[in-house]
Amino acid sequence: MKRVKLTQILLLAGKTLLLTLLLLQPALAERVEGLYTLRGLVPDSSDATRAKAANQMLQELLVRVSGTRKVLEKMPPEDFLVEPGAFRDHPQRALWQALSNAQTLVNQFSYSSSNELIMLENGNQVRAQQLELEFDAAGVNQLLRRMEAPVWDINRPRTLFWIALEGRQGRYLVSPQSNEPLSDALKAHAVRRGIPMVLPDSEQHPFPPTLLSDVWGGFGQQILESSAPYRPDAVVVARIQPAGNNWSVQWQLFTGMDSVWHRSSAATLGAVLNDGVDFAAEELSRRYASQPGQGAGRYRILVSDVKQARDYAELMRYLNALSLTSQVRVVQANGQQLLLEVTLRGGLDQLRANLALDGRLTEASFLGLQQLSSSFDPGRENQQQERATGQVDAYLRWQTRQE
Repeated sequence: MKRVKLTQILLLAGKTLLLTLLLLQPALAERVEGLYTLRGLVPDSSDATRAKAANQMLQELLVRVSGTRKVLEKMPPEDFLVEPGAFRDHPQRALWQALSNAQTLVNQFSYSSSNELIMLENGNQVRAQQLELEFDAAGVNQLLRRMEAPVWDINRPRTLFWIALEGRQGRYLVSPQSNEPLSDALKAHAVRRGIPMVLPDSEQHPFPPTLLSDVWGGFGQQILESSAPYRPDAVVVARIQPAGNNWSVQWQLFTGMDSVWHRSSAATLGAVLNDGVDFAAEELSRRYASQPGQGAGRYRILVSDVKQARDYAELMRYLNALSLTSQVRVVQANGQQLLLEVTLRGGLDQLRANLALDGRLTEASFLGLQQLSSSFDPGRENQQQERATGQVDAYLRWQTRQE
């Protein structure tokens, strides 16, 4: 009996290790293009209509950039929109004013024709126009920080979705080949949430015969082996089945750092699928977005392999571009090493998670860096270096991206 339990433990440990190795391999984290650009249908091109649409789109954008719908809890109340003067002494008045005047955050806008019809308040229908708004990224990020909400970088984890669905045609894996409308709906909601979604492609990567039953049963090893060609940063596994008049679903998200479960049900298949995308977005945001007050502060990182001026320029540009960092300062340079002081809006764990998505800054051992430091000149300068490196919070190695 004890031998069986030990075997089960070893198998579980092996699967966990396999998952970790899969998700920690050199990743393909994607830059979400157009993250701050939204489109919507409007009945006309008047300034008043555009201002109203901008306020509505801003709410969707705040959810997309922060990664969480909780940000909507901090929107101004309806009473403020009707009678702002009544809130003259309210501590959130300035913030609510900014949230109610989204047009000030719009860099540019454009209109295009549409075949869609839109209903007016009087009940009449008119042909809609599509309004495109490009919001100012820095302004939106600053607004989120004023709201004490997370800010998520445009480099986000490439997320593979394995969804086993029991429908009228039996059980099958959702893919563009098996159900194109459902796949398109999933991808559209992933765009709304800012998630670089990947759906399995049975033509490019044929499914093993047992994959459907493995996904349905939640068996990890075959799923992970089949996920490898997609090189994901995260994997979502789901089992959806009818439950009375509803759809019942069990979701599991694997990130390489941990895994988390979520169960839900909804009256429509579209709603339950959107809930799964929302679940993934919320959980990934918790791990990768800069969270206010969680470990925020100054940290010292020692970076090795900064060999040329180009390396230095790329490194500084890369670190300063992270939404997690508010300031990067060079404390000391010696040979191919840089001691940096970074001021973070979140903690070191979030910094490590974001760096893993890109792969240019990787964890390095303290011993390895000490060996690189052995060629330092002796004397007072070396003593100062030893005192400085003794305060280091993280040891990283820089790898220049190949052209």
